[in-house]
Amino acid sequence: MYILKIAYDGRYSFQTQPHGKTVCDIILNTLEEINLLKRKKIIYCGGRTDKGVSALGNFVVVELKKEPSPSYINAKLKNEGIWVLGYREIEKIPEVRYRHYRYVLPNMGYDVEAIKEGASILIGTHSFHNLSKRDRTKDRSPIRTIFKIDVSENEFYITLDIFGKSFLWNMVRKIVGALDLVGRGERPVNWIEKLLREDHKEGVPTFPPDGLILVDAKVDVDYIYEPYSMKKFKEYWTDLFKLKVMKMGIAKTMMNFEQ
Repeated sequence: MYILKIAYDGRYSFQTQPHGKTVCDIILNTLEEINLLKRKKIIYCGGRTDKGVSALGNFVVVELKKEPSPSYINAKLKNEGIWVLGYREIEKIPEVRYRHYRYVLPNMGYDVEAIKEGASILIGTHSFHNLSKRDRTKDRSPIRTIFKIDVSENEFYITLDIFGKSFLWNMVRKIVGALDLVGRGERPVNWIEKLLREDHKEGVPTFPPDGLILVDAKVDVDYIYEPYSMKKFKEYWTDLFKLKVMKMGIAKTMMNFEQ
């Protein structure tokens, strides 16, 4: 078995679907095309993300015929917004020690101290039934543990770094929705405590997937990174960053127009 550390830009959902156009489908089809797959199946993964959610530190475990070449795989994945960053041959499925999600909010006049105070209430083990998509089968417990939440800001955006062992569907995006209401003063900070009460039910906005990235699904694996692949990966994101900064400047010019 091999573990492949993967990154992607959010244009596809993660799990295999009948339409065949997901992160898993594209990776499996590419590995099959280059005659590298022993069995066409994702054995295990670091996290299942929705369309719109990006990843830097997700992973898949697959059975390969031989040691992979990330640069060759990435050449085949070109223009798909998916990259194999690293790999390692493994004998057993590694345990995920924690998952690190980051949400990036535009800095539009929030009370950041209120967001930090609200975030601190979420740390620990709680029922996140109000802060996740309802599980109609009731097979999954809403009890989850948040290890820590770091809140930072600059002139342009507020970053929420959320660390936990596992997450429910839409849990991070609903946490952001709740903290958004607190940060804009539409709810008091102690409202967060109410949301965590098992006898209380209340809808909370689900923030868009576009601001969310799975930064890491942390496992005790010493990945092998290929310098050329990492160089090309960083070049791609550097060019995109420069373009988006220019677009941001144009947007601010438009926003500041006065009649």
